[in-house]
Amino acid sequence: MKAEKETKKKTQRIHVPSLRFRYRMILYLLTIVCIALSLWHVAADCFPYVAGITVYVLAAVTLTASCYYIVVHIRHDIREVIKPAIAANPYTNKVTTDYRLRTILFAVPGMVSNIIFALFNGMIGITSHSAWFGTLSAYYILLSIMRMGIVRQERNIAVIKEKKEHMCRELSVYRRNSVLFILMAIVLAGAVILLEYSKGGKNYPGFTIYAVAAYTFYKITMSTIHVIKVAKRKSPLLSITRRIGYIDACVSILILQTAMFASFAEGEEGFVKLMNGITGAVVCVMVLGFGIWGICSSQSQRYV
Repeated sequence: MKAEKETKKKTQRIHVPSLRFRYRMILYLLTIVCIALSLWHVAADCFPYVAGITVYVLAAVTLTASCYYIVVHIRHDIREVIKPAIAANPYTNKVTTDYRLRTILFAVPGMVSNIIFALFNGMIGITSHSAWFGTLSAYYILLSIMRMGIVRQERNIAVIKEKKEHMCRELSVYRRNSVLFILMAIVLAGAVILLEYSKGGKNYPGFTIYAVAAYTFYKITMSTIHVIKVAKRKSPLLSITRRIGYIDACVSILILQTAMFASFAEGEEGFVKLMNGITGAVVCVMVLGFGIWGICSSQSQRYV
């Protein structure tokens, strides 16, 4: 009996009533009003103590309820509307179901952005005579070459039906990009040396640094997940593609760090140099390690 009761308790869920569209809109409007009042009270201290506490509680409750209904209806729309629409189209359905195709397709926007960054940093480096921007341009050029080569080689490899030849071609791509990782480590080492001599770093105006920080941490999180997931695929080409994305995210962390120090660490030159040196050294060693490991493992075909 006790086991049955425990099973029933586990299967029971708290039922939150559904709301019609007009009531949800009222809830969202009330949430905005409560949040505005709470922020106004924080800034101007315009309410008595009890009224202020009440406003805070209402803001918290309405915000929680609004977030719940927003998430529920987004999930409902994805399940009932978006997924069937994707499945109905043969092209979008192939992208969502074919992991290999999806990985290569998503490498294309990264390749384009790398080319743009390479040109942008190269122009700034030439006009301002900055070696720092020159090294960044060289780094983005290497990223562009690596991603461009992978996309081009995937088109050639996709038509190969024989499994052994298919794997040999993938290992060849894996080996070449591992060599480029070693070259990239040298370029990044030069960038870190320039940082140590205060001849580099980026800065972002105003509050844009927070948006850049949020995107950078999102990128490092997702790239880490992709590197872990792709190991199960046993594909050298997909593995090296995800590692390129991971290195790109790690270097973005280093660049973001220089921007954060430029904005918030004024007068702490010694600490800034120490932290930039440590982070830069870690990134360089990581890139070098990926390159050496890739070359060695490709020889024995132990690529993951």
